[in-house]
Amino acid sequence: MKKIIVVLTVLFAIPLAGYAHAGFFDRYLEMMDVLYAVLKTIFVSQVLVFLFVRFSRFKITKRIRIRLLLLSKRLCKNQWVNLFAAWALSSFVLTSYWYVFSEGLFILAIIPLFIFWIVYFVVVCREKLRKRWLCGLKPIYFYIIANIGQIIGFFIFFLPTLGYIPDNYYSRKMYCLFGFPYIEAGSQLAEGMLLLSALLAIPYLLLVSCKAFKLLIRKNT
Repeated sequence: MKKIIVVLTVLFAIPLAGYAHAGFFDRYLEMMDVLYAVLKTIFVSQVLVFLFVRFSRFKITKRIRIRLLLLSKRLCKNQWVNLFAAWALSSFVLTSYWYVFSEGLFILAIIPLFIFWIVYFVVVCREKLRKRWLCGLKPIYFYIIANIGQIIGFFIFFLPTLGYIPDNYYSRKMYCLFGFPYIEAGSQLAEGMLLLSALLAIPYLLLVSCKAFKLLIRKNT
């Protein structure tokens, strides 16, 4: 009799637990739909900006291209500024993709997070790889364009949520239905990008510390 009661209790508990977590999982799926939409908007915006800068023959485009190249060269002159620019520009672009793809794996997110961080760490510590993918003239120029495209993508996607909404019963209902997922997704993406950017700063801090330590040794000898 006791075994039957235990079995029945378990059988009743399973659907109750599933029902209790259904709302949370639905909210997660809704959030992921918004995050994927943000990522697609960013990607399309970055591609369009790159194609415009690369292939457009307008005079203003040539001026923009020259300004971007000059800015890239300035960021490459000083090694300390160059390292900071490599971290800031690359982390802003990479963390958006890194966060959304990792978040889509839910519990297994720790795996791509760890793998990508290790790869990034190795690239930063190896001088040839660092210049080729992060702090050289070409990658800096590429990341500047990608940053511009990403900012435009964010602006396009989240601009409707910043518009004026009349304060009445129906508008508040619509805002609760459609506004909150976008606002929550935006804040969640921003927090995730900041956290991941801090993680990507660790190899740069170690590299800068080693370079500074070597400079002190050279001055004292």
